[in-house]
Amino acid sequence: MKKERSILFLFAHPDDETFTSGIAISKYAAETQTQLYLISATKGQAGKAGDPPLCKPSELAEYREQELLRAAHVLGLSQVETWDYQDKHLSDVPMSELVAKIHEAIERYRPDVVVTFAPHGISGHPDHLAISAATTQAVETLPTGSSVRKLYYATRASGTAPAGGKPVFTDPYEAITTVIQGPAYAKQVAAALAEHKTQHLSVERVFPGAISGDTTHVPPQNYYILAWCDLPGYAADAQDKEGDFFAGFPLDQ
Repeated sequence: MKKERSILFLFAHPDDETFTSGIAISKYAAETQTQLYLISATKGQAGKAGDPPLCKPSELAEYREQELLRAAHVLGLSQVETWDYQDKHLSDVPMSELVAKIHEAIERYRPDVVVTFAPHGISGHPDHLAISAATTQAVETLPTGSSVRKLYYATRASGTAPAGGKPVFTDPYEAITTVIQGPAYAKQVAAALAEHKTQHLSVERVFPGAISGDTTHVPPQNYYILAWCDLPGYAADAQDKEGDFFAGFPLDQ
């Protein structure tokens, strides 16, 4: 009997999921029976509350958690979990603590595939770097018999970064192993972005017009690098990009 597949997305803040993987999540939710789990290590309480503010600073964590749940519903995520680490201070948490917490989550959700930020964190945010490093170490130190078979880094391809606003870190297209195409889901991603209402300034900077439903600047694909793999004899070829996180998996498992 074919095993039901599952993916665990591990990011730092509410909205990271839609910014980096909105197309991929929407595609797998709509076209497959894959279980899609998301963990946000913080509630984004150090972010802005909008302009004009939609809430008091003391209310932002609750607001952003609710925004995340609404965006997750739009994208089709199966389950969302938020941790209570302080926004902008994830790098202050002992690595051993984060790794242990990620190990526990992997044991609970038993994902086949884990997705996190590339080591540069795309924006370079220290929380992004911290969750990437902790997830990488956690996957590389999993006990024998773990469910995880692949670890992917979410990234942007060089030349695809937004023209305006803050600079972002990218990877050369030649280094990217995996491209999840889903142009049919651009409107869904725009709708999910619009649910992160307190973050409308960031959304508008990276995806101009998306809040009002304009998908012109919503890329039709997400880019990833296969960082770790436990499929005997399998290796992604950056020349011939994967189009599926489950490429190389046995069909009957």
